[in-house]
Amino acid sequence: MITPRFKPSLLLVLLAACSDEDATTMSAPLLAAAGSAAQPTLSELVARGEYLARNVGGCADCHTPRDAMGAPIESQYLAGAECFVRLDNGGCLHTSNLTNHESGLLNRTDAELERMLVDGVRPTPAGDELLYPVMASYVLHNMRGEDIDAIIAYLRTVPGVAHDVPPRAPEFVPSGPATPLDVNAIPQPMAGYAEREAALRGRYLAAEAGACIICHTPRDLQSAEVLDYSRFFTGNERFDVGLPEESVARNITSDTLTGIGDFSADDIVNVLKRGTDPNGVGICPPMLGLFAGLTDGDALDIAHYIKSLAPLPGLAEDSCVFPPI
Repeated sequence: MITPRFKPSLLLVLLAACSDEDATTMSAPLLAAAGSAAQPTLSELVARGEYLARNVGGCADCHTPRDAMGAPIESQYLAGAECFVRLDNGGCLHTSNLTNHESGLLNRTDAELERMLVDGVRPTPAGDELLYPVMASYVLHNMRGEDIDAIIAYLRTVPGVAHDVPPRAPEFVPSGPATPLDVNAIPQPMAGYAEREAALRGRYLAAEAGACIICHTPRDLQSAEVLDYSRFFTGNERFDVGLPEESVARNITSDTLTGIGDFSADDIVNVLKRGTDPNGVGICPPMLGLFAGLTDGDALDIAHYIKSLAPLPGLAEDSCVFPPI
C-alpha cells in the first residue's frame, strides 16, 4: 500500500504551522521504503525531497548555473541556468528558477508544481504551456506519489534567489506533449541475476525517479516518445558544461566492448559516489559529484540494476577526463 499523499492545501498549512527548524531540516534519515503505513512528518518529507532532488533526480544539474570548471554555483542553487542549451543561431533554452522568490516558484501552487514536474505543463495567464522535453517530465511521471509530494515539500524550503529567466527561443516551443515513459518498457534485470531484489529497487531509482535513463539513453527531442526505446542506457548523449571537451554519456549496459560489462557493482558505486572509474580516472561533469550524496544502500541498488542490464552495443566513447588536460 502506498503511503497516503499530502493534499496541496494541507501541505501549505503544515508548512505555515511548522517551526523554521522543522521546515528546513535537511539531514533527517531517508523515509522507509514505500509500503509503510506510517504518515511521514513534514521534516521527514522535506528530507526525502531534498535527497531525491539533490542525489537521485539531479535537479541542480540543469537548474543551477555552473562555474568555469563545470561545477554548480552553490550560491545560485536552483536559480535557473541561462542558455542551458544554445543553438547555432544563438537561440537559447533557459532552465527555470526553482527557488522561493517571486521570479521563481513562490507564487506557484503545489498543484501547478506537480503538473510541471510530472506532466511537463506550465500554467500561464494565457493558458497552459508545454515544457521543452529537456525537462524529463515524461520519466518523472512514473514517480511514486509520496516522492512527488516530498520533492514539492522540499522545493518550498529552498531559499529565494532573484533571477528572472529570459523567455526561451521559439525553436524550443514543443509542437506537442511528450508521451510518459511506458514503465513496462523499462528494462528488467537479466534473468538469473543474483541480486535481483536489489536491482529492482535500483530500477526505480535509475529509471523512474532518477536521471540515469534520461542521460544515458539516446533522445530525439522532436519525437513524442523522446527516448529511443530500442537503446535504453546505451549512451551517446552529449553535454557541453564549459570544459575543453564535450562530455558524452557512456554506454552503461553490460556490453564488454562498448559498455561497462567488466565493471563490478563496487566499481559502479565508486563511479556514482566518488566520480572515478576503476582506473582512478575522473569522470567529467555533469556526472562528477552528481550522485555523491547517495546512501551506500541506494548506490549499491543502482549499481546492481546497471550491472543487471542486458548488453547492447554503444554508439560513442567518452574521451572527456576530469580534471581536463
